[in-house]
Amino acid sequence: RLCLRRWLKDHLIVAVRTNLQPGMAKVAVIYYSMYGHIKTMADEVKKGLEAGGAEVTMFQVPETLSEEVLKKMGAPPKSSDTVIDHSMLDKLPEFTGFIFGFPTRFGMMCAQFKAFLDGTGGLWMAGKLAGKPCACFTSTGTQGGGAETTILTAITQLTHHGMLFVPMGYSTQDILNLDEMHGSSPYGAHAFAGPDGSRQPSALEKKIATHQGAHCAAMFKKFTGAGCAGAKPKIAIIFFSAYGHVKTLSESVKKGAESSGAEITVIELPGKITTADGKNSVVDQSVIESLPNYDGFFFGSPTRFGMMSSIMKTFFDQTAGLWMAGKLVGKPVSFFTSTGTQGGGTETTAMTALTQFTHHGMVHIPIGYTCQDILDNSSMHGCSPWGASTLAGADGSRQPSELELKVATHQGAYVTNLMKKSLK
Repeated sequence: RLCLRRWLKDHLIVAVRTNLQPGMAKVAVIYYSMYGHIKTMADEVKKGLEAGGAEVTMFQVPETLSEEVLKKMGAPPKSSDTVIDHSMLDKLPEFTGFIFGFPTRFGMMCAQFKAFLDGTGGLWMAGKLAGKPCACFTSTGTQGGGAETTILTAITQLTHHGMLFVPMGYSTQDILNLDEMHGSSPYGAHAFAGPDGSRQPSALEKKIATHQGAHCAAMFKKFTGAGCAGAKPKIAIIFFSAYGHVKTLSESVKKGAESSGAEITVIELPGKITTADGKNSVVDQSVIESLPNYDGFFFGSPTRFGMMSSIMKTFFDQTAGLWMAGKLVGKPVSFFTSTGTQGGGTETTAMTALTQFTHHGMVHIPIGYTCQDILDNSSMHGCSPWGASTLAGADGSRQPSELELKVATHQGAYVTNLMKKSLK
């Protein structure tokens, strides 16, 4: 049997280099809709994509319930959009990017859509979707019933594929509307269906979905194609390091980024939070105000109980003015970390950091399995599809291994090459 690691070595890196296509964005909108809410939103997303110059193909994923069960549940007939079966999966790499739509089921995607993603293992093994931009939209029965978590937990699937997550952020002021009850969040468009499914997407919810399509058309085009020949992206590596582990990783990330032609600025956050005029800070506000001048970012923080440190969180809290002005919308970002133990936050620290990026509308770039060393089970290491990481030990005595530093160098080089594509 073909060894998974050898398969990835032979096929993955080549696929990553050839995934992104120049010219018009060719986008697949893939959705599941039981009662029609997601279908309605999908049509609005399609309008926005086409208005933004994208070529759109609509797919619905296969139903897993029988006709008898659907009838008892009062589900209407399915739309005429093509059902994407297993024989069609090999066509997915031909698309520039994807927008996925699914209703929530207990705060995460429905089983029908999960079954579709579970069937993409062959594409994952060959790295066929790595580097592809994507976005999501959803529907829930109630307010606070999964608008955010349904998409946040979906990002785990996309990260393992190495796909770029393109959130809306607050790129439309309609999300801020408090004059009426409505769905949608920085993660993506969203409609309330009501507990019994009787509420249909409102005019405002459909308007936001149309905006998401247009926003994605622009972002997908930005992150595909050849980019500007000879571009040297200005990238900031911003990190906090309590015991030196994250600092050591940052040096390898820097090495990799520079090897791909980046102009790097390193900003190391001090280990102290200061308070003045009732506000906390870790850097001078002039540092915050300089952030829009960069083409992309790497952030690094040790874990603190499965999420970023208070130092890094304070840094992001200082960026509220940039958030209000939308200054970081569309900026690419990647993350690396360190943990005390195996399974002590390698993934959740990066995943919860995504909330900060999403509210800013920043495009998250994971490494997926573009580095075969992540598959190494011959020695202990802390890396994951989210990014480089090191195991520091509960007492901080373990230093980053050669393999962990190698993955960090890869992250710097790989992510920089994707960031360069955004420079037109």
